[in-house]
Amino acid sequence: MVENRRRAERQFAIWMGSCLVEGEAPEEWQDCGVFDFATLGLGMDLHYTSASDLVGRQMLVCLPVGPSMDVTLTGAVRNAKGGPDGIVRAGVEFIGLSETERGVVELLESGTLHSQVVYRPA
Repeated sequence: MVENRRRAERQFAIWMGSCLVEGEAPEEWQDCGVFDFATLGLGMDLHYTSASDLVGRQMLVCLPVGPSMDVTLTGAVRNAKGGPDGIVRAGVEFIGLSETERGVVELLESGTLHSQVVYRPA
């Protein structure tokens, strides 16, 4: 499975959203930055005390796709690495997506829905 995740086409982006780690209180939503997006998951940066504590946990990621619409996706943290100033870089694999949600993810990955996303060439 890891090999297939690595082969997924990635769309590099700068996309500000918010996230909530499994087990955290609902008021603990925090800002996060998505730096790549693919049909199977995303790469993101967030403030967290321990990168190793994130691995294996589920996370909700809420991303704005327009002035009046957000998309919230569920994923599992597959890898995480600590950086300076308490920033953690995490790889999140989407889990439990319905067929409709997969369609939305494909639109997001292709750049069709991109009003809040700034793409950079690969």
